[in-house]
Amino acid sequence: MAGSAQAEDGSCSEWREAGVIGDLRCETVDGGAVIGAAARASEYAEVFPRAFAIFEDYFVPSEQKVALVLQPEVSAELTAALVADGYKPLPWIDNETKAAMLRDSIVAQVEAQTASLPEAQRAAVVQQALAKAEESAPAHADPQMEDGAIAHEIGHLLFNRYFDGRETGSADSSARYGSSAPDWLDEAAAVALENDAQTRGRYAAAREAYDADGTVLAFPLDTYLSMDHPLLQSAQALKTLKRGSTGAVMLSGDEADDFLEASGGKPAEFYRQTRLFIDYFMETSGDPRILYTIAEAYRDGGDLGGWLAQSGGENGLPTTLEALGTEFEAWARAKLADETA
Repeated sequence: MAGSAQAEDGSCSEWREAGVIGDLRCETVDGGAVIGAAARASEYAEVFPRAFAIFEDYFVPSEQKVALVLQPEVSAELTAALVADGYKPLPWIDNETKAAMLRDSIVAQVEAQTASLPEAQRAAVVQQALAKAEESAPAHADPQMEDGAIAHEIGHLLFNRYFDGRETGSADSSARYGSSAPDWLDEAAAVALENDAQTRGRYAAAREAYDADGTVLAFPLDTYLSMDHPLLQSAQALKTLKRGSTGAVMLSGDEADDFLEASGGKPAEFYRQTRLFIDYFMETSGDPRILYTIAEAYRDGGDLGGWLAQSGGENGLPTTLEALGTEFEAWARAKLADETA
């Protein structure tokens, strides 16, 4: 708890003595630490061992340590202390804080738009707007979905360390969403660490799209394998938006949808196609570490087409990208058509 007299040791004690975490709650866990006074801080700590174990099962054991900092921003002083101790900081806005920030944003917007109305009418409009926002609360407000999202972000950091080494950021100098691996592979490493709640959500969204208009894959395979992450362009556009006192940008549901559309982002489609791609590879090859085998080929300077030509057949997979695209789409169509899958 914040301000607790409970004895601390290790990294938490060092950071507190250095004055970089103040009276924030701090708990070290295998693979990292959770810093911050959030109601679910102890539950967040339970995400770490599962995420690291899955990464080891699918890729390799990771020596990367992650510090989940329950604040919109991490101070320069805390960042320096974390990096010096081998941690990568992962800022996280917990659901309660996120909801409060969104409420404040909605209230400020509505009050500005209704300044000419009598106070009683303004208050009524504010309450209506807040009720509408509550009804359309995003899925990540669910604690299980939030835990899956944290594991997803941990996956990005672990894969970055594996693929690019100890250096922070990508090995190349170009703007990228994650590591210097192709964005589909970088995202696959993160989506692979998601929990069952997130996976069910991915499949539910994919089946909804399939039932609506027969969409199986949002992107042709050649496009998917070469495209930038849809959020890369959105993240760059986000830099131009005005930030609040916390440094975070809070958009209402409609605003967020409009922003993603205007900036060219379709992250939901990218995520669900990645989930399908992961499951296709693992199910068809029978090898839970098939992504690691492919990632090793990329680390050695190769690509998926070359890997398929050399190793696809022995793994029960096609030997060309064209054949892979055909087989993957057929597999995905059957999976989405099967409501019991």
